[in-house]
Amino acid sequence: MGGEIQTEVVYTYQLQPRRTGTLTIPPIPIQFNDDDVVESDSISFEVTQGEPPAPSPNHAVLPGPIVPPADLVDQDFYVEAVVDQESPYLGQQIIYTFRLYQAIRLYRQPQLEMPIFSNFETLGMPVQEYNLDIGDRTYLISEIRTALFAKSTGNINIGPAQLIFPGSFFEESVELYTQPIEMNIKRLPDDAPPEFTGAVGQFDIEAWFSPQVAVINQPSTLSVAITGVGNINTLPDPIWPPLHQWRTYDSFKSQSMNMKNGQMQGTRVYERLIVSDKLGDLTIPPSQLVYFDPVAEEYRTASTKSLKVRVIAPPTPDPASATATAVAMIPAATPVGQAGNVDLDTDNEPSIINPNFSGSLESSWSVILPMGVVLVWTICAGIPTAVVVGAGGLWLWQKRQKKNGSEADAINQPKEMMHPAIAQALTMSNDNYQAVSRALTDYLGQRLGSSVKGLTRMELAERLKADNLSMLQIHKINDYLARSEMGRYGPQTDNAGWDLLAKADKLLFELDEKAEAKSKQ
Repeated sequence: MGGEIQTEVVYTYQLQPRRTGTLTIPPIPIQFNDDDVVESDSISFEVTQGEPPAPSPNHAVLPGPIVPPADLVDQDFYVEAVVDQESPYLGQQIIYTFRLYQAIRLYRQPQLEMPIFSNFETLGMPVQEYNLDIGDRTYLISEIRTALFAKSTGNINIGPAQLIFPGSFFEESVELYTQPIEMNIKRLPDDAPPEFTGAVGQFDIEAWFSPQVAVINQPSTLSVAITGVGNINTLPDPIWPPLHQWRTYDSFKSQSMNMKNGQMQGTRVYERLIVSDKLGDLTIPPSQLVYFDPVAEEYRTASTKSLKVRVIAPPTPDPASATATAVAMIPAATPVGQAGNVDLDTDNEPSIINPNFSGSLESSWSVILPMGVVLVWTICAGIPTAVVVGAGGLWLWQKRQKKNGSEADAINQPKEMMHPAIAQALTMSNDNYQAVSRALTDYLGQRLGSSVKGLTRMELAERLKADNLSMLQIHKINDYLARSEMGRYGPQTDNAGWDLLAKADKLLFELDEKAEAKSKQ
C-alpha cells in the first residue's frame, strides 16, 4: 500500500478452559523496538460445563471396586500407582496398575515414563478405561497394567512413574509423579518336594493322544497342556511318565495368554512324538506338575488321567477291492444335472480295506484306500484329471441327496467320501505323505486367505487360533504336518501313509463342518 511492503504473521493457539464461568484473556503485548509496544484487545467469554471424557470403545470395561485416593480433590489430572499385593511370594504374579484420572479432555499429548522393573519379569496387559464419579466431577480413568514376577526375595522398591504434559505459549509444562512402592518378596516354604522345579501359581493339567489308535512303528503324538495363573513363559516341563514300550522324541511347545478376572492366564502345550513296536492295548501313565500355590500357601501336584491306547498293525491294501471300487466310483464322478448322470448301485457297499483297522478307527471310511489307488492308477492310465477330482467331490452330491432325498436313500449312500482337497493332492503326487502335506497347506491357505507355506508351527497355531479353531484341531493339524514330513523323508513302511491320509481326510471334513456352522450364525 502506497509503495510500502506489508507483512502479516498469524499465531494460532488451542486453549482449554479449566473451570466454568466468565473467563478473560488479557491483552497480549508485542514490542517492536525499545519504545514501541502494541497490545491486543482483551477477550472475554462464557464457559459452560461440557461432557466429561469418555473411554475408548476398544478399551472400555466395567469398573471394578475402585477406592479414589484421599488426596484427589477436584484436580483436573491425577496419577497413582498400586499393586494388588505388597508381600507376595517369589515368582507369584503381581499386578502393577498405573492410573490416570482426567476430568477434562487432553489436548496436549502427555509423555509417560514407567518405572524400571529391574527385579521382575514382566508381561504387558491390555489397557482399561472407564468413567467414575468422584464428588461432583466425572473422571475418565485409564489403567495401564503390568504383570510382575519377582526374581529375588527381600525388600524391593518400585520407583515412581512420571507423566509429563509439555509446555506451551500460555502454560508451563506439568509433571505428575506416582508414589514409590515398597514390597517385601517372601521366600517359598522349605518343604518343597524333590519334583518341584519352580512353577508358582494355580494350574490344571490335561493330556491327550493323537491319533486315538496308533499304528505299530508309526509316530503318534502325546500332548500335555498346562493351564492356569502364573508365569507361563517360564513354566517348566511337566514330569513325563515312563514310556518303556515306546520310543520318544521331543517335539515343539506352544502357548497362549489371555486376561481373566484381572489376572494373566495362559496355556502351554508340550508335545512328544512316540513310536511303539508292540501290538495290543497299552496304557500311558499320568503326567504331573508339582507347583506352589501362593493362595493356599502349599505345594501341590496336578496329574493328568492315564490314557488307553490301542496299537494295531498297518492295513494291507487289497488290489481286488481297489479294482472293484474303481469300476463303481468313476461313473459316480459324473456331475449331477448332466445327461446320463449318477446312477449308483446302492445294493452293493464299497469294499472295506481291513475290517479291524476300519472298526478300530471308529469310522466307516471304507472307500479311502480304493479311491487313492484309483487316483494314482488313473494318472498312469491317462484318465482325465477332472474325472478323478470329480470323484473326490462326490461328498457334495451325497449331502444334496441327504437334504433332498428320502432318509432311506441317504442311509444307502456311502457314509464318508474323500475330501476334494485330498483328491486334488493325490492327482499331483503318488506319495501319500506329500499328498497330506499339500492338501493341508492348500486347504488352510484358502481358508485363511493367504499362504501358510513357510510359517513356523507357532505362527501357524496363532493364525488358526485367530480363525477360532479349537486347541485339539490345531494340534491335529501340526501333528499331521509333522508326520507327513517324517514319512516323506524317513524309511519306507508297509503302511505307506494310508492311515495318515485317512486321518487328514476326516479332519478336513470336521473343519468344513465347523466353517459351515459358523457361516450360519
